[in-house]
Amino acid sequence: MRQNSANRSANRANPVSSNGNQGSKRERILSAGLKLFAHQPYQAVTMDRVAQTAGVAKGTLYLYFQSKEDLYLGILNDGLDAIANRYQSSVDATADVRERVRAVIAMTIEFYDQNRDLLRLIATEEPRLAQARNRLIQGWRDRGRQLITSLIERGMRAGDLRPGDSRLVTLAILGGLRHVLLYHGGSRPVSELSREFGEFIIRAIADDRVTNRKAVHVS
Repeated sequence: MRQNSANRSANRANPVSSNGNQGSKRERILSAGLKLFAHQPYQAVTMDRVAQTAGVAKGTLYLYFQSKEDLYLGILNDGLDAIANRYQSSVDATADVRERVRAVIAMTIEFYDQNRDLLRLIATEEPRLAQARNRLIQGWRDRGRQLITSLIERGMRAGDLRPGDSRLVTLAILGGLRHVLLYHGGSRPVSELSREFGEFIIRAIADDRVTNRKAVHVS
């Protein structure tokens, strides 16, 4: 039976290597492929061009990815994993809920500002790979929604956030993030933008009684 394309690409994206040079070649291939797929139609990208841009032999490219489809899905899978890894390394699990919501917002905006080609790849539909691509992206979106919803529900139970529909709050945050990333432009510093958007969200969902109590305690 033919192996599932998305799973196969993830497996091929992580070949077992015995030296550091293999890892660096893989990274060059992923970087070159991302740049090409993000700025050209899928059908215009060739494996020859990827190998040339990455500075590797075409035979070497096929040691990592069996086809252009495998390469595209491997790049997408690698990028989505990078987002999850950034979250794990940047969000303090011991912080209170409001700080964690701020951190998730800041991390998301700053990550995509640093990885515009990945943002373009995720935002651009590719009908030729719709089923496998959508499976990867949908799984990633489901995990993101679950993460934020669990944070919101925890804050509501603790009384830090006003009670309400946690799913609605999650969709509002994710929808706002999407529009900021795609349409705001680069006229303001990213750190300033992420901080202001985070404060806007917290003011909308925080329980005012908790905020006031903390303000009185500090004073």
